[in-house]
Amino acid sequence: MESRKIQKVGAATLTISLPKAWVSQRNLKKGDQVFLVEEGKALKVLPSDAAEERRSTASDYIIDSDLCDEPGMLERVIVGNYVLGHERIIVRSSLRLRSEHQDEVRRSVRRLIGMGIVEESSSKVVLQCSINPANYPLDTLVKRLYNLGSTMLSEALEALVTKDRALAEDAMKREDDADMMYWLILRLVLSAQMDEALVEQLGMRTRLEIPGNRAIARDLEAVADHANDVANHVKQILDADIKVPSSVLKAFKSLQDVIEQTYSHALGALLSRDLKQANEAIRLAAGLAKRGQDIVRLVLKEVKDPKTVVLLHGIYASMLRIGEYAAAIAVIAYNRYLERPSNLSRPASASVP
Repeated sequence: MESRKIQKVGAATLTISLPKAWVSQRNLKKGDQVFLVEEGKALKVLPSDAAEERRSTASDYIIDSDLCDEPGMLERVIVGNYVLGHERIIVRSSLRLRSEHQDEVRRSVRRLIGMGIVEESSSKVVLQCSINPANYPLDTLVKRLYNLGSTMLSEALEALVTKDRALAEDAMKREDDADMMYWLILRLVLSAQMDEALVEQLGMRTRLEIPGNRAIARDLEAVADHANDVANHVKQILDADIKVPSSVLKAFKSLQDVIEQTYSHALGALLSRDLKQANEAIRLAAGLAKRGQDIVRLVLKEVKDPKTVVLLHGIYASMLRIGEYAAAIAVIAYNRYLERPSNLSRPASASVP
């Protein structure tokens, strides 16, 4: 880190000099233009090429639908542009947008928060995203994403106990909501990586939290995927009218309770910077493998039909994977606590009141 003294030039102008090495690396010379960008408490100096690249990020993005010749490809490209923070996306064809491409455009719009169609013709559709990051604090979105996965798991297991096929289907329908929340979080954290002014707006203390939030969102989206797998296996069991022993149902409920406790501590540690809660989450997660082994032995003892064994294995295997992600979140909570000096951990030369 280099320091520069502020110099006064004339009656009211304050200046600082640019580091010689920085100027040489960018081939700048007298008369070249640089741009100043305010990002939170920082002031960035951008050479003209970097400033142009920054401007282009916020400009229109064009998707050539003629090159999207595989099913689902156009939809994935639209989602990718949304995640990268592009506000205005133009989908166009040299002739006429194919019917399946129009369907993919509309399907993607329904699955992306804040995205809408603002212009349309036979060969072009213009999508506009209108999201104010200040309205979407990351902590709130993270809790919402977890609650979706937790609700899916709870509904799936309740459906298994009550033999309610519709409830299992309701759980599976929530996966689209989880995807929407994940893509929104990803869009916001990637935008904050480009624009430091968004860091504070999104409720983060520093940019150091960006990678952690991205990993947490990925893990919680995976939790929803595994909960969807549980619901799918439950649905297959109900469709086949398979009777699950009450002892196995009880073991599943007990495993679910421990998973919920683990996440309660992991997310509590993350949001409150409480290392004791993080420690407890890691301890609980470490015991899930033993519970999984107990369930395996119980299923093999109580169930003789191979098909039923496979379906039940799909349920508890997905539940154990859900529990593992809680431990990963608790580790991020540890790292987040250590980002700032404290009485527990600090530089040797520092003192903490």
